[in-house]
Amino acid sequence: MKKVIVRVSDNYNLDQAAAAILKLYGYLSFKESFRTFGILSFECPEKFESNLIAQLNALNVVKKATWDSQVYAGDPMPTEASLAVETSESVSVNTPATGQATSNTRTLTTTGSGTIYVKVQNISGSDYFVFAQTQGGSYARVYNQVGFMQGGTYTFDQSDSSNSGHPFRFSETPDGTHTTGGTGNLSTGVSVTGTPGTDGATTITVGSSTPSILYYYCATHPGMGRFLDSPDRYGTVNIHDYWHLDRITKQDRQYLNRQFSQSTNADGDGVDIYIIDSGVRGASRPTGNNAALHPELYDPDFVTDLNGTAEQQNYRVEQLSHYSGSYGSNNEDDNGHGTNCAVLAAGRTAGVSKRSKIYALKAFDSQVSGSYTAILSAYQAVIDHNDSSNGNYKGNNRPAVINASFGPTIPTQNSPNIELNDSGDDLYTDEEILDDIEGTIASQKNIIIVRSAGNGFRNSSDNTAGPLQTKCVAGARTAGYADNTSGGINNVDANQNKITVGATSYNDRWAFFSNYGSGCTTVAPGEKILVPTYDWTANTPYTSTTNYSTIDGTSFSGPIVAGIIAAWCGKNGYTLTTNNLCGLAKTFFRTTGSTGDIRTGTHVNYPTNSIVDKKLIDNPYVTFQGSNFVEVKFNPADSAHFLGNLGKKVQLRTTGSTAGAGSSTPTTYNITTTAPSSSFYTLSGTDRNGSVSGNNAGVGVYVGDTINFNLSNVSSIHPFYIRVSSGGSNVTTPTASGQGSSGNSTVSWTPNTAGTYYYQCGVHGGMIGTITVSSAPGGAGGIVVGGINLSTLSQSGWLNIAAESAVNNSITIQAPNNATSGTTGGGSNNYLALIKSEEKTHESLDGVVSTSTSLTSQTDAQEQAGQSSPVVYYPVDSGVDFNYNGSGAELTVSRGAFYPYIDTNVTWTTSAGTFMGSPYADGDTVNLDLGLSGTTFANEPTFEAYTLSGDSIGATGLTFDTSTGNLSGTVTSDYLDTTYNFTVTENVTGNARSYAFTTTGTGVLVTVTSQPSNGSIQAGSGGFVNFGPVAGISDDGSTILYQWEFSVNGGIGWATVTNGGGYAGATSSILQVDDDFAKNNYQFRCKMETSTTVAPAYTNAVTLTVFRIITVDTQPVNSQPIAPAAGSFTAVGSTLDSATIGYQWQKSENGDGSNWSDISGANTTTYTTGSTTYDDSYGDFYRCKLTAAGASDTFTNSARLFVQRTINITSQPVNTTGAVGGTSSFGVAATTSDNDAGDITYQWQVSITNGSSWSDVSEGTGGTTTTYTTPTLTTAYDEYQYRCLLSCAGATTTPSNAATLQVETVTVVVSSQPSDAAIDEGQTATFTTLGGVTMSPVGGNAASSSFEVDQFDTPAGGGGGAEGMSSHTPGVTYQWEKTDQGNRRVGVSVGADTNGSVTNGVFYLLGFEQVTVAAYRGATYVFDQTDSSNVTYNNQSHPLVLSTTADGTHGGGSEYSTGVTYKLDGSAVTLAQYVSGFVAATTREIEWQIPINESNPTIYYWGYNYSGQGGSLQPSDSTWNPIGGATSASYTTGLTTWNDDNGDKYRCVISAVGAASSATTDVADLTVYRTFQITAQPSNATANEGGTANFAVTTSASSGTPTYQWERSDDGGSNYSPIAGGTSATYTTPTLVFANDNLDRYRTVVRLFGAQSTITSSHGELTVLRVISIQTQPNSTAVIEGGTATFTIVASITSDTISYQWQKSTDSGANWSNINGANSASYTTPATVYPTTPSEQFRCVLTNSNATTLTSSAATLTVNESEFVSGPATVTPVIDADTNRTFSRQPVINTTPFIVEYAGSTHFSSFWRIRRVVDNVTVYDTSATFVNGDTGNLTSFTVPSATLDFDTAYAIQVKFRDNNGLESAYSAAVNFVTPLVDQPEIQTITPAFNPTINVDAIAMKAGYQHTSSDWQFSPANTFGTIVHQSLGNSSNLNSYTLPGAVNLTANTTYYVRIRFNINPT
Repeated sequence: MKKVIVRVSDNYNLDQAAAAILKLYGYLSFKESFRTFGILSFECPEKFESNLIAQLNALNVVKKATWDSQVYAGDPMPTEASLAVETSESVSVNTPATGQATSNTRTLTTTGSGTIYVKVQNISGSDYFVFAQTQGGSYARVYNQVGFMQGGTYTFDQSDSSNSGHPFRFSETPDGTHTTGGTGNLSTGVSVTGTPGTDGATTITVGSSTPSILYYYCATHPGMGRFLDSPDRYGTVNIHDYWHLDRITKQDRQYLNRQFSQSTNADGDGVDIYIIDSGVRGASRPTGNNAALHPELYDPDFVTDLNGTAEQQNYRVEQLSHYSGSYGSNNEDDNGHGTNCAVLAAGRTAGVSKRSKIYALKAFDSQVSGSYTAILSAYQAVIDHNDSSNGNYKGNNRPAVINASFGPTIPTQNSPNIELNDSGDDLYTDEEILDDIEGTIASQKNIIIVRSAGNGFRNSSDNTAGPLQTKCVAGARTAGYADNTSGGINNVDANQNKITVGATSYNDRWAFFSNYGSGCTTVAPGEKILVPTYDWTANTPYTSTTNYSTIDGTSFSGPIVAGIIAAWCGKNGYTLTTNNLCGLAKTFFRTTGSTGDIRTGTHVNYPTNSIVDKKLIDNPYVTFQGSNFVEVKFNPADSAHFLGNLGKKVQLRTTGSTAGAGSSTPTTYNITTTAPSSSFYTLSGTDRNGSVSGNNAGVGVYVGDTINFNLSNVSSIHPFYIRVSSGGSNVTTPTASGQGSSGNSTVSWTPNTAGTYYYQCGVHGGMIGTITVSSAPGGAGGIVVGGINLSTLSQSGWLNIAAESAVNNSITIQAPNNATSGTTGGGSNNYLALIKSEEKTHESLDGVVSTSTSLTSQTDAQEQAGQSSPVVYYPVDSGVDFNYNGSGAELTVSRGAFYPYIDTNVTWTTSAGTFMGSPYADGDTVNLDLGLSGTTFANEPTFEAYTLSGDSIGATGLTFDTSTGNLSGTVTSDYLDTTYNFTVTENVTGNARSYAFTTTGTGVLVTVTSQPSNGSIQAGSGGFVNFGPVAGISDDGSTILYQWEFSVNGGIGWATVTNGGGYAGATSSILQVDDDFAKNNYQFRCKMETSTTVAPAYTNAVTLTVFRIITVDTQPVNSQPIAPAAGSFTAVGSTLDSATIGYQWQKSENGDGSNWSDISGANTTTYTTGSTTYDDSYGDFYRCKLTAAGASDTFTNSARLFVQRTINITSQPVNTTGAVGGTSSFGVAATTSDNDAGDITYQWQVSITNGSSWSDVSEGTGGTTTTYTTPTLTTAYDEYQYRCLLSCAGATTTPSNAATLQVETVTVVVSSQPSDAAIDEGQTATFTTLGGVTMSPVGGNAASSSFEVDQFDTPAGGGGGAEGMSSHTPGVTYQWEKTDQGNRRVGVSVGADTNGSVTNGVFYLLGFEQVTVAAYRGATYVFDQTDSSNVTYNNQSHPLVLSTTADGTHGGGSEYSTGVTYKLDGSAVTLAQYVSGFVAATTREIEWQIPINESNPTIYYWGYNYSGQGGSLQPSDSTWNPIGGATSASYTTGLTTWNDDNGDKYRCVISAVGAASSATTDVADLTVYRTFQITAQPSNATANEGGTANFAVTTSASSGTPTYQWERSDDGGSNYSPIAGGTSATYTTPTLVFANDNLDRYRTVVRLFGAQSTITSSHGELTVLRVISIQTQPNSTAVIEGGTATFTIVASITSDTISYQWQKSTDSGANWSNINGANSASYTTPATVYPTTPSEQFRCVLTNSNATTLTSSAATLTVNESEFVSGPATVTPVIDADTNRTFSRQPVINTTPFIVEYAGSTHFSSFWRIRRVVDNVTVYDTSATFVNGDTGNLTSFTVPSATLDFDTAYAIQVKFRDNNGLESAYSAAVNFVTPLVDQPEIQTITPAFNPTINVDAIAMKAGYQHTSSDWQFSPANTFGTIVHQSLGNSSNLNSYTLPGAVNLTANTTYYVRIRFNINPT
């Protein structure tokens, strides 16, 4: 049955929909209703499956139907290889009693020690550290080493020699100092002794400060600590520590203290956590002794006896009564994933929220894989449980937190596709369903969802390739901000109120697998997290490190955050009905606060290794016209970050990409427009492409931009319009303002429609230019600067830094196209990030980036159509919770999870009560710290925020700093004593303290209530200044008395004012003072007192200012001198009191009178300038500054200096002669009266009326410069006249003299022809020609005189002009041409007819059968028949002939001979001679010089002897192609190849400007020869008779493949004959016979088609040896004394006879001597004598004069007394019947029992001897170890390890020794063969219903690989009945877990057997 899911249409309820569907399709079975999401599920029988989906989708009631599928996974990181250290001594539990606020995270300690053994192993060319638990154990690279405990001492033994030069060290960062920014060698607690490779060791004693996770590395070589590469992963040493709890309670990691603190009511009590996962241990709530309940999940108040009834009744894990799990009948965990999540969220020692209730929802199977319906069902169950209107309501208002540590299984490299989250309900039920349903839950159900961000991108092997941007992951992405609106992949349901969690490692860096970016709300520890294993029971002890595991994945950072959220809910008293609870939770985790603020859920101190997007300055992009380099300018403050990184990569984020803009910011462009003529407008300004400049220049803008054409003095005859077409109507999209304007008006337009428009004069149609309006580019910003699209560039990937500038604070990157203009732009909000791969920044390890996989995405519509869109993956979103609307200095966010409910250690700085020093008098200074020395339980400083309550202290003059708690200021008190009582509260910790102080009264004082003000008056004006009225009030209300005082020294001394002398009112509230300038700057104050005051009061001091005003009586006027004459200016001024006036003349040279500078010495009423120039002096401004004491500076009006000047021509244009096709130039030079020629402007004019009329030149170049160059000349320009008009500002326009142009014609001639060239391949060829021109006047000559002859001498020192040409004679240009349709050498061979039935074979040209070949006229073709097939195919000869008739004479035609030459061995012959000498010749060629006028359309080649062999040749003309860059008189080819260049033809086309035609040289032919050589000659060979011998030659060739013909000589080299079939570089002889082949010689003739000659090798000589072989070796024997022994050998020789010589040794084989007469195959000894000490040995030497001498093995003769010992009757190696080999390389060998041959003889020992069969080498001999034999292995022996090799034959022999020292002879040899792979070794099996079977690592023959394993389970060891098997399993090679579906019987013994399968690598 297959399950189908139906999303119901909006206008149907689910019951109606289910009824309608079941009515139509009765075979369906209703399964489940997910009413919250509008989804139903049914089951369908298999036979109805084929059309069901289409039928359902056709119904109105169905929005969309699809099949259920396993598309979600818990996605834990795979378990990598680990190694557990074994610690001696006992383990102590290091945990406090339940209920204490602070606990240790290192729960186990020891005083023991342990050792890990280290080697260095080279794997695939790189060295790595490998480890083993024992010195002789199995070494391997490991991901993590565990079992290390605080207090323990652990040694890493480097004594193995492979460690030499590789010191082993520890660091907190991967690869230690080899990573840029990495930490160095850990030294605390670490000691290094000895030398690596001999006695080296690194020992670490784990102390309380030892980091919990250490990376090991080599101090001298990078990368050796990797356990995996591609991508790099580094191995670690893991201290036993719940370090995740330590980390989340500290902000700054320097305060890590291996402790976890939890304040009151912050343990999640009253909060429900729902674990949707693989189940949770104990969910079915078993009871009894050793119940399957996890000790971590008991209630902390009920842990006295975990087997007790109360304890088990209060177990915190429950199931939902209405949810039994989607996989199985209960919610028990069969994987561990879900239990691990529950323990991390709420475990008693490993978790955060230690009192929360856990609800287990098993939505995943044992492989943590789940379907659509499983997820839907679990979410629906949680909703129902928290819905008060639902029958399954839990009955309370406890807040609900869902932990969702799962996600979709895409994208991966095998399926790199993203299901987009479409608007509204998802039409399909795809991975994106998570986005829909989780959004519904968070927004409508008030249930908090915490989910994992995901574990990166999987490659094609399903291994983690790196992290992934979270916006690509369904479910996680919608927790983040919306992507950019154009091209983004996460724009629907964004920013949902749920929390997505990424993972970090111990060192605060991103976990290598963790997803990141916009959908990752925060991060928490998630790599190498220590947890108790999931399968604990009530009796499992905490004390063994083997009961723990370290786990990886965002799956486990998620529940840590879920635990924090549960604690937050409980601490704040939130409930299920708290308004916007999900939003509050999201805000809690997005709030980082200030450093030390422990009230927030996150802080900024981790993760630490994100790339950083830094904001650039406004308009940061600079382009350069014609260049594809872009300069990017950054803020100077970021220079240290960006500079010094040449060659590294950066990421660009353009304007708008952070805000999701699909278009750029609208911009206003101002363009200055003039109309200097009736032909064009001249524009100057900027547009979207950069600079706008020139006549009728084009303008480019985006829709929404504004263009202002600012007219400048445009004549009324040039009205300016913006139109839809040339001469068309005015624009209406929208209407432009100012249409038809002239003068200095503005025409403005803001287009709203893309297209091409025009600006145009309303009178002169030629005054027109284009306006191109484009839509703003979509995507990330749409920024185009200088024609370079920066937004496209930002999306194209990471960009290399090509250059940098510390001066400009910039880097330079390269764009794909050149800039159309040099400009600056880009707007604001642009960002740049440096990709620091050497620092292993997280985003630079991105799986998609690193695998270069192209992601695609699908909407529902695309999915239905089978389509997808490419995803723009760049720029990469950095950090945490990336916000596209960000605009700060950095976009990158760091936000690590923080548990804020920790204990604080509070110490108040100042004691409570009345302050020391109180009471305070008025004016006393107070500075008291009333705050905390605020720290946490880890002594981490806290952020402080204070509130002051109680009596207001505002009147005291003191202020309270709420951020520091500091009270400070100067005391202000009234005339009475006052006491203040108040309380200071520290807001972060909630602590408060009360204080008090008193201020002392001052007595009666006067308080000034009205102050006087400063006054001023003009000297000489006759007026007065009044100060006051002033006023005051006394404390007791007594009358105020006034007395004014004055000071003349700035308030240092004061005197009493009396009336008179310019004063009045000296004792009143108002003082009057006159206008005397002598009182300027006097200060005045009033003293106020009463009869009762203790001291007078004084007002503020005020100042009298008496000022003067200067009046300008005479203003300067403009001056107009003629340069260089001087100008003159005059000014006069005065004051009312006739003060002395000072004069200072000033000058402004910038022409606008805004910047002035004093003129030195110009201090009188009149100023006269020096000599003037127009440029320096014209328009300068002059004014005079008038000064007087007490007066402000006064400036006259400005007057200007208007200088005039004249133009003087110093060099006039002269007549000149030019050539047709060339140009001529005219020049003029002039200066001005002020010697400033640079100001002169030029306008050249032309006259075609002999000077009677002139017009401005409109063609040519330089028409407005000193030199004018004509356009390309024709005869029409003959006799034109030219002049120049010279103008400059301030002068009258002056014309030059006229000059006349004469024009001549040009003819090209070839002076020197190129020659043919012949070269070797790989060389270059050079062709040279020479050309020139002749000149003639236009129209020739009317008449010529006779020649007059004279002579002249040239001056010394050199020649004259080039080739005697006149100055106007044009030079020639060269263009070499080439055709490869030239001479050809065509290889001819004969082969089988594959297309017909020509039995004698057909011709193959250039390897192609009967091919038609193009024959180019004028070329020479050589048909080369040297190939041996021309004389050997079908044992016939095959001369080739040409004809004009198909098949030549066989077809009724005749020979074609035009240009044909036949050649044998290089000599020309007739056709008849060619045919007759064809076979005997070495080389055979037919040369055809194809006539240039060959008219036959087809020439045929045919076989002279046989019909049907040929094909056709097609005469045609060559095609000539110009050679790029070959434009000089000589052309040198590139390095040539035979294939490409042989037969090519070259010629040169010579041209000259003005010539009517070009000249072409003769054709030059290029011949290219192949070259080759013999690099290794044949060597002499020695081979055995009956075998073969090899001779080889090695050649090298410039191209092509040489051919070979081996030859043999059997007469010492006098004669050689070819060897049939010997045509390759190596020749192998037939089977050798001594008589026929000994001393023969072999050589080869090497040919190369296209080379000039053949090469014959030197010879190799063959020596043939006869071969002797032994079939039966002599056997050892034992005889009774007096008897004889016979030794026999059986041998053979390939030819001739064998000579035998027996030898004897009496010293155990050390020395041998021949036995006289022992020369046959058998030898019988004389009668023997007992004893023989040592035993005699015998062997036989076999010889032949032409064979290698062979010696037999030795046989031992044992002579016994009548009492003797017999050897074993049989020896039997144990053999596997399936393979006929031993089971392993340690086989068991058995013998028959010892036979007692005489009374008292017992079996004392045995001697076992093993020899390798192939070479008879002894590999094991008991006597080498046990002189008297092996007493432990008498009749059964297991071969020791490392003795035997794989796949090798061995012989075993055994002899017995008895208790009297008598020995038997060795038994006959018995052979056996070892396997290719050892039998598997099964590790200890833990009893279980679904046990995991582990076997030791495979051992197999080199060159093989472990491809699969066979696993079988049976209730009997005979395996007659198989209860389960997995054969050919390529996934479970060394470990296999019996599937849960296999039902085993309780209390039953089962057997398992395993077989390894291997194959060659």
